[in-house]
Amino acid sequence: MADLARLTWTFLWLSFLCVGGGLGVIPEMERQTVSVHRWLTAREFVDGYTLTQLTPGPNMLVAVFVGYRAHGLVGALLAGLAMFLPTSIVAIVVSHHWQRWRTRPWALLVERALIPVGVGLMAGGVYTLARTAVHDGVTAALALATALAVSSDRIPPVLAILAAGGIGWLLTS
Repeated sequence: MADLARLTWTFLWLSFLCVGGGLGVIPEMERQTVSVHRWLTAREFVDGYTLTQLTPGPNMLVAVFVGYRAHGLVGALLAGLAMFLPTSIVAIVVSHHWQRWRTRPWALLVERALIPVGVGLMAGGVYTLARTAVHDGVTAALALATALAVSSDRIPPVLAILAAGGIGWLLTS
């Protein structure tokens, strides 16, 4: 029971770190779930994150995956609620007032200040995932080729990612 409370609390406070998107919280989520609480391994974390990216919905469904791995369905439910409910309420309240506030000087400063914070947090998330997922020349080449394909706008990102996953699977089988 104490570990369920710890799981819920961990995802509750992690939910408030999602500045600029869910990718920004990945470094701390990985640290908490792998190193601090040992709910899963680094490889399981990356695999879980990858699997949750294939599903429709928010990219922070990895919280549900971690909760499930740690405590089954109850853990998945608690982690998901802790990750999404508080920030959804904050977003509803803020968005209700933001159109009125956004022309004020302090609001413009807040918007501008959050851009580099969000970019930095997302870069940290990419680094954290790459540190575990890119482990040799083949995975590095696949990651680079996929990034180039996705950035070209000629190939739909889903196809590029699925192709890279298929190639990686074939090469390691």
